[in-house]
Amino acid sequence: MNRSRAVRLAPALLAASIVALVVLHVLLDRDSLVVETAEASILLVFALALVFVTWRVVREEFSPGRVWRVVATGLVTGVVVGSLSALYLGARRVTNEPITEAWFIVSIGWSLGTSAGSLVGYYVERVRHERAAQVRVAGRLTVLQRVLRHNIRNEVTIMRGIAQSARASTEDPEVSAELDRLCTHVDRVYGLSEKAQTLANLWNDTTAVETDLAAAAREEVARFREEHPEASLSLECPDRADAVAHRDVAAAIRETLDNAAVHNDTAGLSVDVMVALDDDRVVVEVVDDGSSVPEEELAAIRATRELPLQHVTGLGLWVIYWIVELSEGSLEMENRDPEGVRVRMSFPAGERAAAQ
Repeated sequence: MNRSRAVRLAPALLAASIVALVVLHVLLDRDSLVVETAEASILLVFALALVFVTWRVVREEFSPGRVWRVVATGLVTGVVVGSLSALYLGARRVTNEPITEAWFIVSIGWSLGTSAGSLVGYYVERVRHERAAQVRVAGRLTVLQRVLRHNIRNEVTIMRGIAQSARASTEDPEVSAELDRLCTHVDRVYGLSEKAQTLANLWNDTTAVETDLAAAAREEVARFREEHPEASLSLECPDRADAVAHRDVAAAIRETLDNAAVHNDTAGLSVDVMVALDDDRVVVEVVDDGSSVPEEELAAIRATRELPLQHVTGLGLWVIYWIVELSEGSLEMENRDPEGVRVRMSFPAGERAAAQ
């Protein structure tokens, strides 16, 4: 047995001390068998709690330092509670009150303290370890994300420049078409990088603020009209619609509109945007008659995780999902019959909207 594994068995020594108290209690006390069994059972329950701590510490391969902190917590708590039991007995002796089962009372105090302290120490160490692991993973992901984003941006810029230069120097229509396709895919890679940054920003700042969704919708609709003048677009919204939402809630509206246009394979596109007050909620609904979203992508969003056969090809839908999720809102996304998509985002109403 190596040293680390031997150290992990240290909590078992506390359990052994309680078992020793049980043996002494049975040998020294002269109560009836029923009373002896009941009192011994109480102490054995505390011993079992320490056996559980030992099992978890061994199973999770605690480091020696973490094990000693668990044991120290149990020892200190046992001494404190045991001392309080002794003080209780001393107070009764000073006041000449009858004292029965003094040995058992002190044993209960020690056993209760060590078992409860060890359990608390175990869970404190477990939480501390998990939080430290999360911090390490978050730091590594941040570094990885920054490096990837910087490198992807540089490489994409170079590839796009080469493709555009080649396209300008060729007169072959087939080659030009292929270079256009290359530029399109390069732009998609760059877009994925930018959306990954958007998601990272969302997760790093989960603040919800009171926002006028009517103003946000008008701004995003105006931007969409400039970028896609060929699309038919309508907007229905009140003068003001305050909601408590993530500070980047406008990005959810933007992604919903962009998805309708970018992933549309049908001729023409009609998009209807509606912002409405619904009791204590503010609803933003975007309906289009373009291409439908693959059902496996909708299933992945509903399941809130990526599955082997259910994945989202881009990050736009995840941006929408996480903005609504971080706003404590609700998201409904469904395909229309025969074609098109309906996205309904619901957010908690702000004070001004709730008062209307």
